[in-house]
Amino acid sequence: MGSTLSKNMKLLAHNTLNGFGGVGEGMSMQVTKDRRRILWIAHEGPPKNFTGVDVTDPRNPSVICQTELKHGNMRSNSLEVCGDILAVAYQVYQLGLPEAGVELFDISTPENPRSINFYSTAGPHSRGVHCLWFVDGEYIHMASGAPDFTPKHPRDDQIYQIIDVRNPSKMEEAGRWWMPGTKKEDEEPIPERIIPEPLENLRGGDAFRLHNANVYPSHPDRAYLGYIDGGAFHT
Repeated sequence: MGSTLSKNMKLLAHNTLNGFGGVGEGMSMQVTKDRRRILWIAHEGPPKNFTGVDVTDPRNPSVICQTELKHGNMRSNSLEVCGDILAVAYQVYQLGLPEAGVELFDISTPENPRSINFYSTAGPHSRGVHCLWFVDGEYIHMASGAPDFTPKHPRDDQIYQIIDVRNPSKMEEAGRWWMPGTKKEDEEPIPERIIPEPLENLRGGDAFRLHNANVYPSHPDRAYLGYIDGGAFHT
């Protein structure tokens, strides 16, 4: 490796987020009514939940908001902004812990996010929501466990769920799909493991669960699913 740190790119600024980096998969931009550009960032782990950074001047980013998680055994590594609504995914580190799910915030005043509602996906076999997609202001497409979903293998615990948020104060499930053979009651055989490991191992090895779902407003009846070791699906 040479000494080159970049190619055809120029660093404009760097912000340490008040010493709480740990940025996960969630980053989304809001354009406010007064034309400011606020970058919302999810944190990979506790104690911070999400941070809002004013990047209107890209050479001088400034933290305007930083929030705390409900407890230390969770993370919010995925989020999306649609208009003045922020959707945040909560995943817990152990099955069955509370606060697993998705929360909506009113960010019309970015300095003071206000919780609108929380949709719980907590359950005995659920770690909550890993990744979400929210681009039309009507539906959240997410990879999540569910209180009534029991996987045959513990690493196959997160399925495709669609949450109707047209009424943000009353979120409800609109649909779900999972890879055949991964639910305990499925007649189809469990997917063959490339790297066999004990069934009680939650982490490591291969997994047949949803990582992310993309649904574009131009084709709202099509979902593109990244299913980790299950490959890609088009539903």
